[in-house]
Amino acid sequence: MNAIDRWKIVLTLIAIFVAGGVTGGLLTIRAGKYQMLRRSELRSGTSFSVDRWLANLRLTPEQDLKLRPIAQQADNELRNLYALNLREIDGILDRAEDRINPILQLDQQQRLRQMVEERKQYLVQWFNVPEPHLP
Repeated sequence: MNAIDRWKIVLTLIAIFVAGGVTGGLLTIRAGKYQMLRRSELRSGTSFSVDRWLANLRLTPEQDLKLRPIAQQADNELRNLYALNLREIDGILDRAEDRINPILQLDQQQRLRQMVEERKQYLVQWFNVPEPHLP
């Protein structure tokens, strides 16, 4: 096998890896866009959006009047559940940090505190719990 044949093999392997990387990157971008769209659909408006019902079910005004309070109540219950979940997660993270801290050195404790705070901020953004609507 001469030097040119070796270079052909090396260049072929490099091309395969580059093609795999590009393909993987494109698939990741596409999946990320799908997840972002899905999250924005779930977060927008009320959880039981009457506007979507009107558009998809072609509700009559009478049906709209009957469904709106039901949807509002369900939305309030879900918001309360999200808020409760967020408080529970907050408590779990705090208790875990309290149990972990005695084992860590001071600089590690500070890093752990920062990690826990970042996680809490992420969860607050993820749950994005506005106040429940008043009847």
